Amino acid sequence: MNILSERLANMIDKQICDNGVVVWYDHDFVYKDAVHTLNLSNTTVLRYEGSFIRLRGEIDQKKLMDGEDPPRILI
Repeated sequence: MNILSERLANMIDKQICDNGVVVWYDHDFVYKDAVHTLNLSNTTVLRYEGSFIRLRGEIDQKKLMDGEDPPRILI
């Protein structure tokens, strides 16, 4: 992992620790490939595919919001 990827992963991991769910808006898809190289332990990475209902269904199907502990989700 290069320095930029490591810094990005640390920043996102801190936000996930603080908030549980992080929505990463990358309108121009600049970081599209970087998402797959990040080492985010115990974090579920989901991708918006044009439907918020489908995204919510995926969260429900995986039971990501069902526990007592805060989830670790990057959308």
